[in-house]
Amino acid sequence: MKKYVVFALVLLGLPASIAAQSAAQPKPVKKTTTAKTTPKPADPAPKAIYTELTIGELVSEDANRWSDKMGSRVAIGGFITDINKSEDGDTAVRICENPKIEGMDRARCVVAKCIPKLPCDLPTVGKPITVKGIPRYEAKVGSHWWEIIPIEQVDR
Repeated sequence: MKKYVVFALVLLGLPASIAAQSAAQPKPVKKTTTAKTTPKPADPAPKAIYTELTIGELVSEDANRWSDKMGSRVAIGGFITDINKSEDGDTAVRICENPKIEGMDRARCVVAKCIPKLPCDLPTVGKPITVKGIPRYEAKVGSHWWEIIPIEQVDR
């Protein structure tokens, strides 16, 4: 019977000794490899959405009341009637509904500007053009008209 008692004590003590051994031993450390991975290419920037408007639609908008058909970016088509470069490097382009309009007709023309950070490849005076960019209303003394500043894209 002594054999059974010793055997029972060994069996009862065995789980405790196993638990003590597993608690005392450190956890195994996983070895990581430092393999060279190529970085994932960046996603291309989302394309800007341009609201296509005629010059008449843009100039009929009230600058103080932004309507639903206005976007943060617009595309305007017309004819170049004048190109002027300023001292600060901007290029002002007058775009009108008709190529024969002379002077700034606020009801039928808009001004678009190329800035040095976004240079433009412009056609000559009298040629058709579509510009895409950010609309603004110029309300300085002596000039009350719609502008596209800066021109982000030129389509001929």
